[in-house]
Amino acid sequence: MDIEKIMSAEDIKAIFKFSAEERKILLSFGVQEDMFLPLLLSLKSGGSWSYATEEMRSIAVKDVITFYDEENMAGYTLEKIYFFLDPELVEEEGTVYRLEKCGNKGERELVTRPYRITLKARRTILAEVNPGLRIIKVRELKKKSIELKGTPAYSAAHELEHLEKGEVEGIPIWNFEYNRI
Repeated sequence: MDIEKIMSAEDIKAIFKFSAEERKILLSFGVQEDMFLPLLLSLKSGGSWSYATEEMRSIAVKDVITFYDEENMAGYTLEKIYFFLDPELVEEEGTVYRLEKCGNKGERELVTRPYRITLKARRTILAEVNPGLRIIKVRELKKKSIELKGTPAYSAAHELEHLEKGEVEGIPIWNFEYNRI
């Protein structure tokens, strides 16, 4: 056994404390616990995620904003994770061709996604992760529809496709042609 891989007692205590605080906050929303899986995966593994049961569906969509102080040459990237309970597509606009990799597929695939998307949900919860302060703020949003554009819109469309079709379908990258210039 590698001694460096053993967790310290302080690390284990910190994980238990974090997990207890996390559970308390999530339970405060009165939502079936497993519906929060996309939010938890987004927080701990990054990216956007989806989850569905026969009764409910949920997605977590990550957006990032980097704040950088040129004078001090330091900054942080704020993560905004939108958690939608029973999301519905209201409107989409534009077409963006992009490569995505998903799940167990070994290669990226060409897909089309909307540039702008508007979602409504039964409930929308926002988690803001500030690594500069090491704080995760979680609150429910009052508005029932959210407009996303760019990367968060692509991510939302991707996760909605999972909920509707299961697998994301695209054109494998080996259908591209190389061109030496």
